[in-house]
Amino acid sequence: MDFLINLFDYLFSNKKTLVYTTHSQKQYYKIVAKLKAASVKYRVATTSNLSAHGSSYSDMGTEYKFYVKEEDESLAQQAIHNGGK
Repeated sequence: MDFLINLFDYLFSNKKTLVYTTHSQKQYYKIVAKLKAASVKYRVATTSNLSAHGSSYSDMGTEYKFYVKEEDESLAQQAIHNGGK
């Protein structure tokens, strides 16, 4: 089901440039905060694998992919990698 939703979002979104991928929910929130602080609009595609490592609470069970507009890629990369820790 995640695949169909992500495909639909991809086809109808103008945010198609992948700028970051993580499996950590903690890292997810850090990246969200950095992109918001830099006023970068983004979308997140999530893929869940609840059987990963035997627990639905495992960080490795969900993958978060951050996408931005192509013209916002360098601003997003700068915010993610050079922004506040």
